[in-house]
Amino acid sequence: MTCPACGTKLRDDLRVCPECGAELPRVTPDTEEDPRAEWEATLTVVMRIIVHALIWIFSLSILGFGLYKAYYWRQSSVMHRLYENGTVQMPELEYVQLADGRNGHAITFFGEDGDMIYIEELDERFMVVGGKAIVEVADAEWFGPSSGNVSTAEISLTPIQISETGEKRLLPIVAFSVEMPVSPLTIISPTEKYVTTLSSSYEIELNVVYGSTVLVGGEDVTSLVDRRGNLTVNVAIYPHGDNPVSILVQTPNHLEVREDLVFYRQPMDINLELASSTEFTSEQKSMTVRGAVDPAATLSVDSPHAEDSIKVAENGNFEFVANFDHFGDNTVTVRASKPGVRDSVIEFNVYYLPTLNEYSRAAWKMDYQQVLYCWDIWDGRIFLCRGRIEAVLSQEPNVVVIDVSDSNSGQYLVIENQSDLLIDEPGGRYAIYADISGQADYQGRTVTRLIGRYAERE
Repeated sequence: MTCPACGTKLRDDLRVCPECGAELPRVTPDTEEDPRAEWEATLTVVMRIIVHALIWIFSLSILGFGLYKAYYWRQSSVMHRLYENGTVQMPELEYVQLADGRNGHAITFFGEDGDMIYIEELDERFMVVGGKAIVEVADAEWFGPSSGNVSTAEISLTPIQISETGEKRLLPIVAFSVEMPVSPLTIISPTEKYVTTLSSSYEIELNVVYGSTVLVGGEDVTSLVDRRGNLTVNVAIYPHGDNPVSILVQTPNHLEVREDLVFYRQPMDINLELASSTEFTSEQKSMTVRGAVDPAATLSVDSPHAEDSIKVAENGNFEFVANFDHFGDNTVTVRASKPGVRDSVIEFNVYYLPTLNEYSRAAWKMDYQQVLYCWDIWDGRIFLCRGRIEAVLSQEPNVVVIDVSDSNSGQYLVIENQSDLLIDEPGGRYAIYADISGQADYQGRTVTRLIGRYAERE
């Protein structure tokens, strides 16, 4: 017989269930138990066992979680006290630029060599070496394609310090805000946003993060970016004044950045341009100048040049040899002419300066009286001006007064120092190689003015 209350199997002669105390029905020999009732009673017992098991499992889980939290709470309290009394150094957070050019944050944890710092949110371990474990994360890593219009992220990192013996300590939470970074873009060339050029093309050099999408002047040039993020592209410059060029860069998980450049090329009725390789400095007294002109035009050079050096090919490519008759800036003038059309003219300066060896070999020994009274005859002549700096008249341009006498008797010269050495205070002794360029006033006296090309402190 089966107890209808608890489902326990019993003898047929019992009248009360010894398990639950329920009254049992009488069983006669011709009475048969209902199989369905027996199955339901068995199911009830099984369900009760399952419920009790789940309650025990849930209770043990709550207890384990509580013990886990209590352990780390205690460890965290201990660490906080150590931080507060200065026994342990707090983690340091700083803004950094990563090796690939992206912006990020670095967190420095302090501990014993061999300890590990585990960051739950990053699921990474970092070893303490030299007393430090430095964690660097790019700001862009906190954003993804699904970020939408979100531009700020609030970051909370939960670090755990694990000693070599396996002991774990929950460190204070590191919390900080991160702005979605702007796509990195460095314009290497040109160095200015407004550029005047005499050529029909200009080479732009950029550096971006590899994997960025780059548009220059509306053209997608992403395929030209190398593994280091460098990019070189030529843009066409037309002779109609300003040529605006926009640069757009979109790096994944970054805000798009835009830079606008303007290249100015003089408006011309006749095509005339210099080669993009044209130099604007020279150590020699002459230099070959190349370019292109309208094949139907006549090319002439209005500045000093070598006779019979002008050559113009059928396609308009030309070259000639420009001569420089003085140190410093020399103007080179090229002209293209056609009947009934306004001439096109290009003027540019070439800074002529021989090497120190050649320049100093041409220097005359100082003869102050001759320099003072024969300055107009000796215009451009090189002298070695050795003496004490009496005064600094200006920093930019760097103009100084030097006394070239041996006894500080006031043999003054005014020198515009164009050397690589800045002279920013009086009193020092210098040797300056300079060429005569006119006269200047100092303390009511008229003295000779020179341009200093090379200088050294004595």
